[in-house]
Amino acid sequence: MSIPGQIEFLARAIVNRLEDRGVVEFRDAEAGIRVVEHVLAENFSLLESLEQEARARLGKDPSEAQLMEEMRRLAVERNTIL
Repeated sequence: MSIPGQIEFLARAIVNRLEDRGVVEFRDAEAGIRVVEHVLAENFSLLESLEQEARARLGKDPSEAQLMEEMRRLAVERNTIL
């Protein structure tokens, strides 16, 4: 499954869960799915850019802990919540 396919699958699961629990009710579920897809895609893009910048700052072979800490620092610099 491709990344766009995975995002759509996740968006559908989120929308279905929200509707099943009565949190929201979409008159047009497809429109809700598209909104959730858009937000997920933006968030994945942001995370990818944070990871790339963190890796560039840390040099080669950072540990996962170092990478996550640097990503957190970058998120704070950008006023972004991880």
